[in-house]
Amino acid sequence: MADPRSQIQKKYAPKNRYANFGPSLKSIRIQGFRGVTDLEMDFPFPITAISGLNGAGKSTVGQLCLGAYRKPSTVTGIKRFYVRDFFPASAADPNPFGPNSSVIFEYNTTDVDNPQTLTVTRAAKEWSGYKRQPERSCYYIGFTIYIPKVEQRDLSMYRAAEIQLGAKRPIPDDVKDRVGRILGQQYQGLHFQGITHGPRQGELCIASRFGAQYSENNMGFGEGRTLYLVDLLENSPEQSLFVIEEPETSLHENAQFELGKYILDVCNRRHHQIVLTTHSSTLLNSLPADARVMLLRDAAGVAAFPQMSAARARSILSGGQHRDLCVLVEDDFAKLLLTEMIRTVDPVLLKCIDVHGIGDTKAVRSGALFMQRLKRPYAAVRDPDIGPEPAIGLFSFPGTLPPEREVYGQPHVRQHLKAEFGIDVENVLAQHNVTDHHEFTKVLADDASAIPGYLSTCAIKAYLASIGVAAYKPLVQAIQGRLP
Repeated sequence: MADPRSQIQKKYAPKNRYANFGPSLKSIRIQGFRGVTDLEMDFPFPITAISGLNGAGKSTVGQLCLGAYRKPSTVTGIKRFYVRDFFPASAADPNPFGPNSSVIFEYNTTDVDNPQTLTVTRAAKEWSGYKRQPERSCYYIGFTIYIPKVEQRDLSMYRAAEIQLGAKRPIPDDVKDRVGRILGQQYQGLHFQGITHGPRQGELCIASRFGAQYSENNMGFGEGRTLYLVDLLENSPEQSLFVIEEPETSLHENAQFELGKYILDVCNRRHHQIVLTTHSSTLLNSLPADARVMLLRDAAGVAAFPQMSAARARSILSGGQHRDLCVLVEDDFAKLLLTEMIRTVDPVLLKCIDVHGIGDTKAVRSGALFMQRLKRPYAAVRDPDIGPEPAIGLFSFPGTLPPEREVYGQPHVRQHLKAEFGIDVENVLAQHNVTDHHEFTKVLADDASAIPGYLSTCAIKAYLASIGVAAYKPLVQAIQGRLP
């Protein structure tokens, strides 16, 4: 079975993009909305999963995307969206946007090198810039797209004994199977049942499984929302835009992964552009790197980090509780050295990895082969005197000697330890006749009456300052490249 990821990537290649997906959004630049002073975000893939901490601006981006299109004149039953629909000013929120707020939309066209650019700005008391927008059916799947009937108390509930059944709207078998695959259920049947009560009309989903039939009056939120979401994605016009808020809500973990696979499938078949917000590492993991972007809000504003890996997103969103890359090194000194290298180059990476000292160089290589066999994500780093073996994810520290010899042999380090602890490294090691480099730190710390971990940290920081970032940045980048 063909991989929809690779199929979509071919269809969405710049030269094929417009032919398959029409005037889809190429980029958006947001200035002056809900504290987003200046944020530019590209859409290199027709699916964009936006992750980030609560309040990062995920919904702001998605909602503004909906204001990018006019409603097609041939389509009925849907509304077009405007900026004002999502950013109402009131006494409670007098400034959800500023006087100079704007949204710049960039659309894909038949000319790869000349996208269409339109700006929606605030003019006096109205928003202007909508007239030349391309047409597209747009759908906002928020949390009220499906509310369990028992909570709505609509006519199917409070007039349940008096409603009349109308025409059925069948759900095709392939759609039924897709819903079942997402939820991990086998449905014998699915259809929508028309209902009436006097002049009022409605529709009720009816499901059959395990020999029993039940309506959505007796469905939970996850099941009902998935049914409505899939029905809408399958029956909307092709090349529609969907903005979906946290589609993983109320779904178990496997259902979240299957939902991600379904979104890839429907995008491949029906050429929708889908922008979704999510906190689900499982959903992120089901999508390719080009489909992921992470938002970070701090004192400087909101920034987008494209192609954020599932491991990194999972670690950041969970405060580092789940670290999906295991990094193998020889011992505690190597662990400390690597940790400080990463802290200097990419401190956020430390939230995504676990570094383990597992023994000598043979143990590191054996551990790498073991992890490879288990198909678990890993990287391994051994001493530079042995060298790297990139084919199995095995790298080496900079230099030519074991890390302890590289660090304590560095003149700048020796000067620093002399000033900080009053010890002469060369003399201390000679006096104690220490030839095993694994014993260097303990012997030096004993002579200095210092805690070994503190002394080695001071030495490593001095060493890294001496050799410069360029000497070890490639190693950190190699580890970054091993993240799933």
